[in-house]
Parts: sequence; C-alpha cells; structure tokens
Amino acid sequence: MKTTQPKLMIYGANGYSARLIIDELIKKNIKPILAGRNEAALKQLADKYDCDYKSFDLSEDEKVNVALEGVHTVLNCAGPFKYTAKDLIDACLRTKTNYLDITGEIPVLHLAFSHNQKAKENGIVILPSVGFDIIPTDCLAKRLSEQMPDAAHLKLGLINKRGKISRGTLLTTLEFLGGNGKVRRHGKLTDSKIGELTIDVKNKDFSFSGISIPWGDVYSSFHSTGIENAEVYLATPKIIVRLRLLLLSILKILTMQTIKNIVASYIMKNITGPTKEERDSTLTYIWGRVENAKGEMIEEVYQFMEGYNLTAKGAAECAERVLKNSLQPGTYTPSLAFGSEFMNLFVIKRIV
Repeated sequence: MKTTQPKLMIYGANGYSARLIIDELIKKNIKPILAGRNEAALKQLADKYDCDYKSFDLSEDEKVNVALEGVHTVLNCAGPFKYTAKDLIDACLRTKTNYLDITGEIPVLHLAFSHNQKAKENGIVILPSVGFDIIPTDCLAKRLSEQMPDAAHLKLGLINKRGKISRGTLLTTLEFLGGNGKVRRHGKLTDSKIGELTIDVKNKDFSFSGISIPWGDVYSSFHSTGIENAEVYLATPKIIVRLRLLLLSILKILTMQTIKNIVASYIMKNITGPTKEERDSTLTYIWGRVENAKGEMIEEVYQFMEGYNLTAKGAAECAERVLKNSLQPGTYTPSLAFGSEFMNLFVIKRIV
C-alpha cells in the first residue's frame, strides 16, 4: 500500500538559496511545492524540477489559507524575512502548518519565540534559522555550554575567506546597515552600534580580528544555552577594524529611503550569487568561546561547509526531519531541535 508523502512548500522558491535547497530536497526524493509571488518564474522552475507550484501574495489571508491547505510544512526562503515571516507564521498558525525559515534576523527570531505557546496550542513546529544563519553558530554555542554549564559569557566569530554573497543576503544586509546592532547583557538584548566592539583572537593554531555584528545568535543563544551575555563578531581586515567607525558613519547614508531604494534596485538587477566553484573554494570557520565567573574558559574552532552549501543541506535536513514529525509542537532553535551534535553533519574539520 502506497503511503502519501507529507507535503512541503517552499515560499520564495525562485531565490538563490531556495534553488540550492530544492536541489538537496530532490536528492532526498522530496518534491516540494514551489511558491511565491512571481508566477512566471515559478512555472519555469516547476517545469525544471517537475514540481507543483502556487503563486500567491502573503497579504491576502484567504488565498494564503487556500494555498496552505493540505501542506504539512512551509519553508520560508523569501527574505528580508522581516517582510514575510509574520504573515506566513500567522497563516501557519491558522492552518496548522509547520513553519521553517532560513533567517538570521533578530526581530524574526524574537517573533518566532513569542509564538511558542501558540505553536503548542495549534500543534505546529516553528523552527527558524535552518541555514548558515544559525545552524553552526547555534550548535557550537550549545556544545560549549554543555561543557561549561556555569558559563556566563559567550562569544562567537564568523570567518569567511574568498566567500561571495547572494542578492537576498545583500538585501537583508542593506536593511540593518546604519541601524542599531545588538548584544546580550545580563539576559537582555541591548543596543550596541555595529562595530562598536572589536576582538583580536590569537593562538598558535588560529587567529582573527573582527567587529561586533547583530547576528541571530545574540538573540537565539540565550534560548539554546541560557548564557546571559553574548556577542557575535565578523572577521574583517585589521584596516576595517581600525576605520570601522568612519566607514559605518558613511554607511548611514543607506538609512535614507531614496538611497536605499537605488541600492536595492541595483542589487536586484545585477547580483545573483556565487557559482558552485566559488562556493566550493570558500573557507568558512566558526570560532566560539565561553567563560564563567571564575575566569575559566573553553574555546573551539571548526571549519564548516561554505555558507550557502550549508544552508542547502541544513534546510533540507531540517525539513525532512520535521516532515517525519520528529519534534513536538513549539518553537525551537536548531540545537534545541536536534542537539549540539547536529553540527557534525556540516563540519569539515576541527581546528582548535
């Protein structure tokens, strides 16, 4: 007797990361329903993968309800997610559909966790950030906290050598440049200008300099680990570290709506994403450190798969597990859902 496979929908299916995720899903014999607003692009993509497709706008509740009828799980790939997550999460709660996304945006993570109780009441899973934002950093934070249960401080660092970014990532970056960054202090999110804090890590096996950024773990790591103080750093050349305040002052011009629109239009017309060769030649490292009140410290560094490759594999793996009903209803981070060992699927090697 043939069993009907639960239906997975990808919203924002014609985006760069979404296409990589679809490739991974097809390898798992999962044919998702492709969804979004651009019907012509969806039809072309559906023909390529021999998948069904649905075109709808998230602002039309009734059309969204109809589109989600019979769908087990939605994977949202339509960023910037601050414009899509709320409507889609609300729709998933109405239709009792599991919700996943690949965001790294702090407000969206906050939104997801604010719906934890509603998710339980409606019998659905809400699992944000099932890509490079934030699988490796979240799982490493969890791993370190398990080794030091009394850790009071968490610091994470991202190092990307020769990496390029996609249109969607650039558009999301454009949204927060010139705005407030975030750190966590004594359990609470606190405003901190992007680049306000710097770090210089040196040991015999690994070193980098970086500036503070509002990466999703500033929010999510507290849920995953309970550590009350957290910062995330992006590795940059030392000249950028020294000139960061000047450069960020210049970038504030991007908060002007007219300028932002011009830049966004250019990105939409001219940026696609890295080729497979460019992705495969990128070196990606995640550094993590925890420290307790006694001053004791644990530090680890891993080389991970390149970010877009990791997003493709990670999102497909998470979607497959949710389709198999492996989680109880509620909101999760990747490490809360699948444990710190989930990172092992994406590690190339341990450095420190």
